[in-house]
Amino acid sequence: MSDFSCAQCGTCCRQSGFVYLTAGEAATIAGALIEDIYEFNRKYCDLLDRQKLVLKKHPDETCVFLKETKCEIYSVRPQQCRDFPIKWKTERSAEYCAGPKKSN
Repeated sequence: MSDFSCAQCGTCCRQSGFVYLTAGEAATIAGALIEDIYEFNRKYCDLLDRQKLVLKKHPDETCVFLKETKCEIYSVRPQQCRDFPIKWKTERSAEYCAGPKKSN
């Protein structure tokens, strides 16, 4: 996986679970979208357990920023997304992540 290259297929953006935002990520993404931080949070984020900011998902679990197969915020995507599947992965990520298949 050291030579991993994201295929930008968007499959990871269709999986269940949450994308947690770390301190400052909401402001960075809002700035890239030229959105007021409060409006960005209202439109694109949910608050879990009254303390954890996460990106909203559509009812089918697709990330709110996935359009067809492309991430609309790829250049400023959250660290959790940047770290996948190197620093974290799911039990099924090897089945759906095209990056490792691409690098073989």
